[in-house]
Amino acid sequence: MQFTLKRKIKTMDNREIAQKFYKVADILEVLGQNQFRVNAYRRAAQTIESLPEDINELYKQNKLTEIPGIGAGLKEKIEELITSAHSKEIDDLEKKVPIGVLELLSIEGLGPKKVKFLNSKLHINSINDLIKLIKSHRLLKFKGWGEKSEINILQGVEQYKKFSERLPLGIALPIAEELAEKIKNIPGVKRVEICGSIRRRRETIGDLDLLAISAHPEKTINSFVHLSVIKQVKASGPTKANVVLKQGIEADLRVIKPESFGAAMNYFTGSKAHNIHIRKLGQARNLKINEYGVFKKEKSGKFKFLTGAEEINVFKSVGLSYIPPEIREDEGEIELAKQNKLPRLIEDKDIKGDLQCHSEASDGADSIEELVAYAQKVMGYKYLAITDHTPSVGVTHGLNPKRVLEQIKKIDRLNKKLRNFRILKGMEVDIKADGQLDLPDEILKKLDVVIAAIHTGFKQPTEIMTERIIKAIRNPYVKILAHPTGRIINKRMPYNVDIEKVILEAKKLNKILELNAYWNRLDLNDVNLKLVKKIGLKNVINTDAHARVELKNMRYGVMTARRGWVEAKDVINAWPMERLLKFLKKT
Repeated sequence: MQFTLKRKIKTMDNREIAQKFYKVADILEVLGQNQFRVNAYRRAAQTIESLPEDINELYKQNKLTEIPGIGAGLKEKIEELITSAHSKEIDDLEKKVPIGVLELLSIEGLGPKKVKFLNSKLHINSINDLIKLIKSHRLLKFKGWGEKSEINILQGVEQYKKFSERLPLGIALPIAEELAEKIKNIPGVKRVEICGSIRRRRETIGDLDLLAISAHPEKTINSFVHLSVIKQVKASGPTKANVVLKQGIEADLRVIKPESFGAAMNYFTGSKAHNIHIRKLGQARNLKINEYGVFKKEKSGKFKFLTGAEEINVFKSVGLSYIPPEIREDEGEIELAKQNKLPRLIEDKDIKGDLQCHSEASDGADSIEELVAYAQKVMGYKYLAITDHTPSVGVTHGLNPKRVLEQIKKIDRLNKKLRNFRILKGMEVDIKADGQLDLPDEILKKLDVVIAAIHTGFKQPTEIMTERIIKAIRNPYVKILAHPTGRIINKRMPYNVDIEKVILEAKKLNKILELNAYWNRLDLNDVNLKLVKKIGLKNVINTDAHARVELKNMRYGVMTARRGWVEAKDVINAWPMERLLKFLKKT
């Protein structure tokens, strides 16, 4: 009798597989491999990272090829990674490039070609090797490397060291949500909440704070420290544990008594400045407010417990209306809460469409039809703008005037078949170094929405960069300025631009500045959004999606908008379609 051995599946989650594919793309770039292959891995990584479903479930259902951009070859790699946590081809590739060399790609200004040169010609295998090289000035002997290069590289190293201490919200939040879900499944756990800076939706996160209510605190902590996602237990007690997750981020879990849970949520959410202000208001009323509750000072000098089970009661105890976590920074929110005049911050449900996404016509993974179906059925939108790239962005297979006209006709045909939904004809037009646009006006005027964006020439001086952008948005057909500062969180600093001057000019011209919701951009940031709101300029929250699942990144844009005190009335894609179209025609 022959027995078939059933292979045990080793779970490898979406993010782990995505990180593998990102690494492969980096290795292929350093090795100078075909750019199409590099882009295929990088796009697959981005798509898998954004998947709302567990990729393991898709594997079990034999639906991996339904993921945008996943063909037979990548499907095979994913299956290998899920079943064994390894892929022979990927393992062989990883042996060709030391991990320290790949780390060099994280330094701003060091692209694959430069990293390959440093490694092959000068045997630079790590950031420490790079620092020694710069200090020796040996690099100056080679063509294309000057004193400015040395300065830029050292600045890039400092930025990398600073950035590596914190994770972007878009990476940290899914990790926290997954961890919270695992804690909820521990027997006896009745409630779990994520607190800390992640609850305030800060753009980068240092560690995770979670609170729980449990019928069996000590057993809960014991189960927590033995979860499969835990790499190291740094400390553990009857009601609290501090661990390091496999992703490298620290996490604290505290089991709180039900009567104190709301007060603990408030305390551990912060910010520190906000909490201090709240405590001072309490002291003026003879109250003590801490993570255990709100206490009233009696004549005897002792404190009597008043409340603490629900967070809203902490605010009520000092005469405040509830303050959303995103704006608890002691920047005027407490004064407005006293008067019950806080803004009604925008919510996910307010968004009615997305005005920047890319189809397979340029560098997207999906067809227009697939993007539209997802926008309708999954996102519940009423409209979607297709804004493919223009030719200047070389690697994106940008659309020239002839192809733009063909796409316009295609969208017109599709719109005739749709009910209660509108596809907007758009383009993300590259702003050239001199401020000129990458398509002629006779093409731009045929579009519903023209988005101008910078993709090259990031090192221009502030004055030149600022005038370059202003010149572009003065074009009568440009409606929106995309990712206005060009920053990529933890990777690329904003380019040199007087963003306040750009914002003020946009207000004069009645143009729109985008909040790019892609998780590693969030550009404009919360500080700039407050200025936009203050002067009465409208904005738009776009995902810049390059695959249909990336439309779900909208939530990160809404989170950032809330931190910037943005309301639905401030956001043009929170408007009904008729009002939006009327506005776009007027600008």
